[in-house]
Amino acid sequence: MTITPARTPGLAEHLQDKGAAMRAAAARRPRDTDWDEEIGAVCVADDATGVRKVRVGDWSFIGDGGPDIGGFGLGPSSPELLCAVISTCLTHTVMCIAALEGTPLDRVEVRVRARNNDARFFDVPTEAPPVPYDLTASVLLTGPVSAERRTALLAAADERCPMLRLVRSRHAVALLAAPELAP
Repeated sequence: MTITPARTPGLAEHLQDKGAAMRAAAARRPRDTDWDEEIGAVCVADDATGVRKVRVGDWSFIGDGGPDIGGFGLGPSSPELLCAVISTCLTHTVMCIAALEGTPLDRVEVRVRARNNDARFFDVPTEAPPVPYDLTASVLLTGPVSAERRTALLAAADERCPMLRLVRSRHAVALLAAPELAP
């Protein structure tokens, strides 16, 4: 007698539920204006560590730099957070597309890397770009999916990922001096 171990639900099962939830939400909110929302984050540095305390909705985390830039390495640097934001957004975009199309995936892994050069902060001349550069995203998809389907899924995600689109475009950020911010 062969005993087959019970399979615990994994990503493929989650994607089925995700697809159903997304289709139901689209039916409830059929207009583009139904999806318009204001989002934001607040960052405060106010103690002897200089650690940047970030608050996003109900979540908190910190950012910091290494000793060469006067930090303590207590959290990721801003360029590292950028890589994380792109990584999580691209992962989620792949999952959304797979969920809506019924593509079973067991794992989505996105590794984002970039080059960064802070020489300008130290008045060291450099030809390096003043922003993180040479960004690459490596995506590993595992599951019972053909190579052609993987290629199509990655192409769709490349086109639709909001954070990829943002870093590839030129969106202006309005920088305002606020005499006092409300808590």
